[in-house]
Amino acid sequence: MSEKIKSGQDVIEDFFAEIYNVPNADKKTIDTLVALYSENKFTEKNIQNALDSQMQIELNKIEKGND
Repeated sequence: MSEKIKSGQDVIEDFFAEIYNVPNADKKTIDTLVALYSENKFTEKNIQNALDSQMQIELNKIEKGND
């Protein structure tokens, strides 16, 4: 039983170290989540606001393409 039980912080750091390897994951979404985590702003409200903003930017691009 030489396996060490990871702390919550270790699990989170492993997650963010590997998140870019998730198949079919949206890079912009990952970048947003990693940035919030790196800036110690990884809260439910900040995540929602950042993803809403990102979605609005993408919708605006689609609308401009339809003009």
